Amino acid sequence: MNYVENNGKKVAAVLCVASCFPVVATVYAMETEPGWHGDKYIKEDATVAKGWEEIEGKSYYFSEDDGTIEKETTQKAVVASVSSNISGDVQETVANVAKEAVVKEVEKQEEEKNTQEVVETPVDNSTDVQAPAEETPVEPVVPETPVEEPSTPETPAEPTTPVEPETPVEPVVPETPVEEPSTPETPAEPTTPVEPEVPSTPETPTTPEEPVVPETPTEPTTPTNPYADLNARIAAAAQTLVGVTDGQWCTQVVQQALALAGVSDAYQLWPDEYAGMYGYYTNDPQPGNLIYYNNGGRGVDHIAIYIGNGLAVHGNYNGRTVIESVYIPGGAPQFIQVCR
Repeated sequence: MNYVENNGKKVAAVLCVASCFPVVATVYAMETEPGWHGDKYIKEDATVAKGWEEIEGKSYYFSEDDGTIEKETTQKAVVASVSSNISGDVQETVANVAKEAVVKEVEKQEEEKNTQEVVETPVDNSTDVQAPAEETPVEPVVPETPVEEPSTPETPAEPTTPVEPETPVEPVVPETPVEEPSTPETPAEPTTPVEPEVPSTPETPTTPEEPVVPETPTEPTTPTNPYADLNARIAAAAQTLVGVTDGQWCTQVVQQALALAGVSDAYQLWPDEYAGMYGYYTNDPQPGNLIYYNNGGRGVDHIAIYIGNGLAVHGNYNGRTVIESVYIPGGAPQFIQVCR
């Protein structure tokens, strides 16, 4: 009793603290329970959510200072995600409409085919009078105009050689002492006139052949990139996010650029997973390619979008989405061709 009287204040203080302990424990348990607490969200490890967090399938951005939700930044991410979902729904609707159109066309063709296969009924010639067939007017035959062939000039006949005159037959003279008349001399054959020689035409000098110039080999044509349109859309979409997605991770900026460019299954991945999920590494950089920076591996690696002329759109670059050089600290850039 004397102890209580001498130490009454201490005993009262101890009893007060002991009575408050259940209340404090209950309040602490409620404050550290996972879930929403006003504008704050307590994670499973009893810590306050800060930065970008995905909760129940939705992305929220919490202040890095006090952990309260920033509604404006969160709403921009939701708009980009909804546009991605709408793009997927539109593509699915177009595919269904095209499928229904094909089915209707096939049914229409089957119906027309069945209509054409109707059996013809024989015609009774006793009752029906066959209408005279219309005579097709015969086109008058136009006589062919004779084509006059050019007359070939006649070749002048060669002069004939004069025929030798026959030798006159000697008359039979009765044998008399009269001297026989002398036989007249046979006239000499006329000589054939010699044709004058035609002067020979001088030969035309032959033109020397031109030297054969070897053909210049044509350069092989560079095959066009089948993903050129997709690359252009990705590069254009990435530039629209500059200054709009400040505070977001680099992977979130890439996911939104792919979604706006029409990639229906654009997800937020780790930087080193984009090549295996959406394309392949290439040594021919094109505007619209993704750029991966290893920088030591997952946790400190980085992903960006190449827009040409040595520039790229970087998300979370000192907390902002900016256009900077391709060559930044973080390892050699590795270009990824998206082919979805």
